[in-house]
Amino acid sequence: MNKPPSPRRVFLVDDHPVVLAGVKSMVEAQRDLKVVGWASDAESAIQGISETDPNMAVVDVSLPGTNGVLLIERLRQEFPQVAALALTVHEDSAYVHQLLQAGARGFILKRSAAEELIHAIRSVLAGGIYIDPVMAAKVLSVPKTNAASSEALSEREIAVVKLVAKGYSNKEVSAQLSLSVKTIETYRARAAEKLGLRTRAALVRYATLEGWMVE
Repeated sequence: MNKPPSPRRVFLVDDHPVVLAGVKSMVEAQRDLKVVGWASDAESAIQGISETDPNMAVVDVSLPGTNGVLLIERLRQEFPQVAALALTVHEDSAYVHQLLQAGARGFILKRSAAEELIHAIRSVLAGGIYIDPVMAAKVLSVPKTNAASSEALSEREIAVVKLVAKGYSNKEVSAQLSLSVKTIETYRARAAEKLGLRTRAALVRYATLEGWMVE
């Protein structure tokens, strides 16, 4: 009899005890997920994540002291293997762009239904980018005509853009495509130049419009 796969490990960061308890309860009710730790501020989160080695962190944007955006950016630098999902009350699309640029692989509103949060967690753990449906229309409202057609890209450039948009680092893309990091950097820069897209958030938006994020 095959042994079931181990639950994916989730770390929670939120300074509101009621919200933290609610999210913890929802996650722990899932057989394929396990809460391995939690924190109410950035420094405690960094320490806890270093000790528990989670697969992902669900991070409240509005934290005391160092905010969630800066924490997510720090996680990307210090723990690139930990995927970050941002949890927030803010519905301004500027927050989405800021979080994606910082390295978040997902964004969900606190007022969303419990099943939406679980879906977001699983989507991010599967390697995708998740944007709360309420925010999706705002995030994707930039006309596609602002960028060149993907036909201008080579197959390698498209492969690199897809993986970068999904949140993988140049090193991780390098491993997946069996190419050197320097080669990946070259393809990424060349694709960005052709498309006229300078930020990761712009690449995510473009890849979503192309339908690449669900492949």
